[in-house]
Amino acid sequence: MALSDAAPRTLLAIGRHADGVFADYVRETPGSALTHLAEGDWLAQVESTGRFDFVYISGVLEYLPKRSAVTLLACLRDVHAKQLYVLAPIGKAWLKHTSFWEYNDLLALGMERVNVYAQNGLPLALLKFDLRTYKTTPEWLNSKYWARPELWDKY
Repeated sequence: MALSDAAPRTLLAIGRHADGVFADYVRETPGSALTHLAEGDWLAQVESTGRFDFVYISGVLEYLPKRSAVTLLACLRDVHAKQLYVLAPIGKAWLKHTSFWEYNDLLALGMERVNVYAQNGLPLALLKFDLRTYKTTPEWLNSKYWARPELWDKY
């Protein structure tokens, strides 16, 4: 899905160079607002912001301890983002990283793979979490299967 198809009004970019992804969109979309968190205590900064239509995080997770990174992603997913996109290096071959990520780590957080890129021959994955498509309503959770009190006296 292209960013213009989602038509977000509020965007949050997390990571030193993450804001560059939105430069053209913000310039061409009147009324859109971009908030950029370049560095610092990510969780504290995120908790002081509101809710965004679109959140993108890149170049952050791999430099945090795994537990802190998972907490940050869960906070973004559950409270601050309608749509969350994560660009994360996959595998242990990346040098100078604090934590290492596998697809299953991110899939366990409810994310789905969008694309895989290569940087210096190593996999870099783009994953997303979209609350609208995360879980569809099961068929059984439908009013035709609910209790019907008007029939209780018949049996």
